[in-house]
Amino acid sequence: MRLTFLAPEAQAPCSGVVVLGAAQATAFAEVCRTLGFQGEEGEVLTLLAPPRPLSRVLVVGLGAATPDAPALRRIGGAIAVALQPLAGGVVRVDLGLSGEAAAELAYGLLLRSYRPLRKYRTVADPDDPYATPGPQVIEIVTAHPAQAERAFARHDAVARGVFLARDLSNEPANILGPDAFAERAGLLRTAGVRVEELDPDTVPLPLLATVGRASAQKPRLVVLHWDGAQDRSQRPLVLVGKGLTFDAGGIDIKPAAGMEEMKGDMAGAAAVMGAVLAAALRQAASPVVGILAIAENMIGGNAMRPGDVVTSHSGQTVEIMDTDAEGRLVLADALSWACATFKPRAVVDIATLTGSVVRLLGHHHAGLVSNDDRLAARLTELAASTDEPLWRLPLVAGCDEYLRSPLADLRSCTWETVPDVDIAARFLWHFVGKGVAWAHLDIAGTSDCAEDWPLCPKGTTGFGVRLLDALVGD
Repeated sequence: MRLTFLAPEAQAPCSGVVVLGAAQATAFAEVCRTLGFQGEEGEVLTLLAPPRPLSRVLVVGLGAATPDAPALRRIGGAIAVALQPLAGGVVRVDLGLSGEAAAELAYGLLLRSYRPLRKYRTVADPDDPYATPGPQVIEIVTAHPAQAERAFARHDAVARGVFLARDLSNEPANILGPDAFAERAGLLRTAGVRVEELDPDTVPLPLLATVGRASAQKPRLVVLHWDGAQDRSQRPLVLVGKGLTFDAGGIDIKPAAGMEEMKGDMAGAAAVMGAVLAAALRQAASPVVGILAIAENMIGGNAMRPGDVVTSHSGQTVEIMDTDAEGRLVLADALSWACATFKPRAVVDIATLTGSVVRLLGHHHAGLVSNDDRLAARLTELAASTDEPLWRLPLVAGCDEYLRSPLADLRSCTWETVPDVDIAARFLWHFVGKGVAWAHLDIAGTSDCAEDWPLCPKGTTGFGVRLLDALVGD
């Protein structure tokens, strides 16, 4: 699908599909009223017998007289759903929008037009809503097409990052294991990203190495460097993603029901990869470093055991209490190494970390924990503007009592009746460099959606790419 912007005077007659706002659809006002069209935000009425040479007219409700950016994106998403059954062709959208507004509408339309992976199907499913290719070209009419093009260029780069994260999280674990994940990260070199791959046994990163040692594929730390298009002297923003390409739980094996979903336990690393790609594609001025802590948590004679004590990268020793609490281990080493190596201006980790955050916040907010009020406030503000909502949870010093170990400096988790999201965040806090502003995003409830969202079809969401890109800034 190709999106373009047209000035009203540049329009040639359209012989396909036209999408109009209520203000532009005056010729159809009577039929709209007869059919109960109310003009509410995202409401779409399809008229299948318009004047020739049109094949159909879609009338779209804008809700408010001047919808804001999030509303425009949702309206764009509603248009994408209505256009989904089309088999190619050209669609013209005329809602009387300014250049900036047209770009926001196009952004939502593009995000919602994502099509889940179908490459492993050998027989087409006639009931598949994505069986048809959708429109080939969408022309959006605006009085300021050049302004719209400039604003949309950034959105297009971010959408490519979101689609990358969704595609990666969709892949089965036998296709996207640690080796393949690292190889795909290497493809970002074509966008100007420097890519390093580190062996956790050599660095050393003992916790990461321990989590992945029972897998047939070695764990690794992949580091993505976007040096910044302008201010390369600035300390980088560091983004750390949990990249468990499959999490069987180790010796503390997970229940069978739903275990297939653990192929998506690398959604945090996928979001970091998507955000770095977006920064490179739009030539972000400031430097950013993405760190992917990649491993596979499996079962075998070499697997970590409950009760093992491991010395972390930071030098702190950790008693492993539950081998299924592995995400905090790989993040702990990655955070410690990142703070020591880059002296970042801020570090944000993102992970499908705990089931307790889902029980607390459900599937429409990710959990936010931070040691820095300014960073937390900035993330919360950006979360609202990017449609990736966060809810701040406390960083509880009292959890240290439950992390005490008779054998080591820290336990990895506890059996006490304390929300694990609190315990996990406090555990990670111990591995953040002194004085470093840090935030932890638990996306266990938002990395996947069981039903369609306004900007995403059912399935993997790529949650975090838009938020992290906004944090990177211009």
